[in-house]
Amino acid sequence: MKIVLVNAKFSSDLEDGVTAECLEYGLRQRLPDIDIVNCDLAGRHEFGHNPSVLRSLANSLLPITPDAVKTSVYMRLFETMVRAKLLPHYDQTINGADIALFGGGQLLADVNLDFPMKIAAAASIVRDRNLPIAIHAVGVGADWSDAGAELFKEAFAGADIVWASVRNALSDKRWRRHFGNSHVPAPRISVDPAMLAIRAYASANNDPAPRRNRPLIGVNVTHPATLIAKADIGGAEQIAPNIDYYQHCVDAISAKDCDVLLFTNGAPDDEAYLRRCFPPTFVGKFADNQVRIAASGKTPAALVATIRNCDAIVSHGLNACVIAYSCKIPHVGLTLNTELDAFFDMVERRDFVLGPNNVGPEDVAAALARAGETPIDDGAHAAIVGRVEGEFDDLAAELAKVHSADEYDAASV
Repeated sequence: MKIVLVNAKFSSDLEDGVTAECLEYGLRQRLPDIDIVNCDLAGRHEFGHNPSVLRSLANSLLPITPDAVKTSVYMRLFETMVRAKLLPHYDQTINGADIALFGGGQLLADVNLDFPMKIAAAASIVRDRNLPIAIHAVGVGADWSDAGAELFKEAFAGADIVWASVRNALSDKRWRRHFGNSHVPAPRISVDPAMLAIRAYASANNDPAPRRNRPLIGVNVTHPATLIAKADIGGAEQIAPNIDYYQHCVDAISAKDCDVLLFTNGAPDDEAYLRRCFPPTFVGKFADNQVRIAASGKTPAALVATIRNCDAIVSHGLNACVIAYSCKIPHVGLTLNTELDAFFDMVERRDFVLGPNNVGPEDVAAALARAGETPIDDGAHAAIVGRVEGEFDDLAAELAKVHSADEYDAASV
């Protein structure tokens, strides 16, 4: 059986890669003879920064053109990119598959019609070939544009959907609201595959952590524009972290006799912003290497290794916190997106997610101290990892029922 996984595996944000690799791990453990092929929605083939000139041009138009023109210009440019570059990629990777699995990450979200256009295009090829579709553990955005909603509904309308699941109760509620009375089936809830990071990356970075005199706190730095784009709360522009905020957080954490490791999820914009926040003059004021910048991660395994090497982390990112929980690393979440709150509720560590308002650097430092004193419960951890394993058992059982597709002569795109 050939399964094509449709997601953002090779995104420069390595959180997406962790989720995709954990999804593959969960499937291979149960279906060892399957052939898995990745269809990256942006047309990427490996980890690393692969910029799109046309996409950059389209994005550059957004702030300078009137709203009425902006959408039509952007859509025309994006449609050109999809037809010229992405449809051939989708056609090639989907060719010969028996089933298409859309899985992992916040795929059903609408930021400038990015995922709606790409998913609708990929799904059109899947439907043309009469292949069944599975949708697993996706995140669902709070708000879809009218055009985005139509594209998502078009993607899955009339498809043979053999499995549908979302990653938490909040996404379940949003799915049911967005799809309404359409023929898209209601989903079940499946925990994010990244919860299996502790097992999927068990052979990587298994050496004991070096002995340290002070706890090492990982501070996950993200460009505020990225956080604002993903936010689903009002006023995110006013409360997103800036350079002063990140610097004051490091000062507050260091004052508690902790070392600080500054890291990103790998995206070039985040890496550049981290170095703007923490120039050598800032880092150099701390003695004994108390504050340092992690090497730029190139693979999902590197991101997991960075998190595993810390005694605790603080992050705005959902999957950074999922990875930390999986690896039993205490973590504090800073929320601009309610899916982060939903995760902390699920793992019953609600006291360690802060925000969105009045979250000062001292609050962050104090929460990290509390998190370090409240280790992740072994029984609760085993239960939730076991739940994910059980969900993969159910998913694999459904996939195993799919009959191999007849030979398909690829149509001209």
